[in-house]
Amino acid sequence: MHTAAASVFADLARPLGLNVEAQGRLATAWRYSLREVADHLLFIKQHLATIAQRDELLTTTIRRHSPKFVGYARQQLAYRLPLYLAAVRRVSEYETKMDLHGVAYARSSNAWET
Repeated sequence: MHTAAASVFADLARPLGLNVEAQGRLATAWRYSLREVADHLLFIKQHLATIAQRDELLTTTIRRHSPKFVGYARQQLAYRLPLYLAAVRRVSEYETKMDLHGVAYARSSNAWET
């Protein structure tokens, strides 16, 4: 390959640099999206548990959850699933941007390294 062309292609393989503020904004958006995914999962698990317990009885005549509450859980589950998938998509998009710009990921939820 021609020497001048090789240097141009070598520059394309290098990650694009962002300033520190832009890296911080990108990292913060990624962390908030991860938190949003975790919150949606928590609610989805609770709604699924409520739906699964619809036929359980506390006593011989009293149900654990009323039919109205089970219906509400089904409605909320249908509402939450698209929100969860959108949040997962955002996390993936942020991770792609972070890889492109060479931004480091958090090693844990409490430690962030730039």
